[in-house]
Amino acid sequence: MKQPFKLRSGNTVPFKQMGGSPVKQTYVDIGGKEVYPSITGSGINISGGKGKTLEGSYTLMPGISVGKFDLSGKYKSGAKDKFSEKEPRSFLGGSGKLSFGSRNPGTYDPSFKGSISGEYGTTKGPTGKKTTGYTGRASLGIGRSGSYGCYGGYCSGPDVTGYHLKAFGEHGSKGSYNPGTRFGLSGRYGVFHGEGSYDIQTKKPQFKLGVKIPINK
Repeated sequence: MKQPFKLRSGNTVPFKQMGGSPVKQTYVDIGGKEVYPSITGSGINISGGKGKTLEGSYTLMPGISVGKFDLSGKYKSGAKDKFSEKEPRSFLGGSGKLSFGSRNPGTYDPSFKGSISGEYGTTKGPTGKKTTGYTGRASLGIGRSGSYGCYGGYCSGPDVTGYHLKAFGEHGSKGSYNPGTRFGLSGRYGVFHGEGSYDIQTKKPQFKLGVKIPINK
């Protein structure tokens, strides 16, 4: 009987989050497709915007990666407000992302990049009320993934800082973690990121600046 899948080990598989040096990583061969474990998108984030205090949050996204498609579970939450003692908003659900761009992977030189992503799940508010909804986002721009010079004791050279500048459109349903329809620009340089957008429903601009530290380095 033919085996439905096989465990194999790759020698030159880069981590996707902010780029990564080629390291040995196990994958599962299913029908000729290489399926890798992935935690792309997981990290700790500190950000703030106009009229807002700094907020900290963390995101966990364990899942799988097949080519340019990522499928994962997602949990996002923040810290309890020490003044009001209110519980932070949290999200639990699933997420998918399809990336596309030029054939050049863009580790060192900038290249065309874009993605279509979406998530669906349950948001729990500070009062304990739960709502269910979805969010979809499409982005397009230029950038490079960058590369860590050393990873797990393996060194291939100096660190190369990743960056991007993208235009995006996003819509969140009423019960989602971030409801509304927005268009704007987002940028990243290393761990620093920023985003400016205009919400067509509230007719108000929004922006935020922050730092995101990936947990898979």
